[in-house]
Amino acid sequence: MKPGSDFRRIWIGSASSNLADGITFIAFPLLAAAITKDPLAVAGLSVIYALPRILAVLGVGVLVDRADRRRLLYLANFSRAIMFALLTALIAVDAAPLVVLYVVYAVMGVLETVSDSSAFAVLPQAVHGSRLDRANSQIAGTQIVVDEFIGPPLGGLLFGLAIFAPTGLISLAFLLAGVSFFMLRGNYSQATEPNTRPSSVLSDIKEGAVWTARHGLIRSLIIIGTLANIGYMIPFSYLVLYADDILGLDATGYGLLLSFSALGGLLGAWIAEKLKKKFGYGWSIVGALLLGAAAFSVVAFSRNVVVVAIALAAYICHSVIWNVLASSVRQKATPHAIMGRVGSMSRLLGLSGLALGGLLGGTLAKWYGLQLPFLVAGCIFFVASLIGMMALPQFRSWEKGQRIKEVTEAGYRESPV
Repeated sequence: MKPGSDFRRIWIGSASSNLADGITFIAFPLLAAAITKDPLAVAGLSVIYALPRILAVLGVGVLVDRADRRRLLYLANFSRAIMFALLTALIAVDAAPLVVLYVVYAVMGVLETVSDSSAFAVLPQAVHGSRLDRANSQIAGTQIVVDEFIGPPLGGLLFGLAIFAPTGLISLAFLLAGVSFFMLRGNYSQATEPNTRPSSVLSDIKEGAVWTARHGLIRSLIIIGTLANIGYMIPFSYLVLYADDILGLDATGYGLLLSFSALGGLLGAWIAEKLKKKFGYGWSIVGALLLGAAAFSVVAFSRNVVVVAIALAAYICHSVIWNVLASSVRQKATPHAIMGRVGSMSRLLGLSGLALGGLLGGTLAKWYGLQLPFLVAGCIFFVASLIGMMALPQFRSWEKGQRIKEVTEAGYRESPV
């Protein structure tokens, strides 16, 4: 196998599935709105999507650590391709009531958790630790392009041409992702020792939870990530109302605002590895969190569209830097055998943080106006940066050990047999 060939397949698979996600983001609300004008029924899609993921995430973590991760990747994406092909057929014959969309969205949420968890665990097995930052940056940058710039406008265009066209393309995109993951050539099965008694699901979950709780650096990253998700969702849960009432933007203007902010994500993907090389993981993450805190604080005190757009771009820039570097640390620090379960702990708290943030955002916006929640979110990011500062000795100790490990592995590979 050529060096990097599996990474290219992972990259293609991730890009294809992200394209499908970007189209789904715009297509499903449009489909729901074509069926019903009840805003609560349309908003119910978000609940139906999130709840099964929260309930299934710990079990998915165990599955990822027990099964062949390559097989989980292609089966999850082939399953989504089949599901959306069937949905396309139902839409074409006008036989897809709202309950069908609910079922598809719920199943899709679980399958997405399986696919994303498996991809996260597979990447450090396919890419050497010294190249993980670049690999995560490339995947993050591609995700922003297809999720923010290509998927939503393409989904809207296809919906205007034919109501069943978006789901048809979604099916094809998931099919391509499944084929790409099917072509992985590395060994990603989780072999067990012979004559080892199989453990229970609960004991496996406990093992992952205990390891996570005892690893100071990973524990700090998960706490920071949970706070970051709360802070993110507080203003973004009602951002469309803020854009309308405070900035005076129509639907087109709102879309342009989001597209401009996504440019910050591309910048973040480009500079994340460079920041790590110059300042290390710890200070780079702390700096990114402070940037997020500053960005939301600026929005809290400004009504200027240009200022807000630049601040939101800075926020997305911080988000990508944080995600790229935190993902690399978790992938390098976590043993491959428990990658799924440790990741599930992070996802569980992260999804719960998103739900809590949405609730807080709506409540604060209702009672205290549409700008104050941005300041609250900025304060939460500042607290997260303080936790990052407290964890700097853990970062330094871990990075020193990681450098020694990578040098040793490089020397071993280059030594004659």
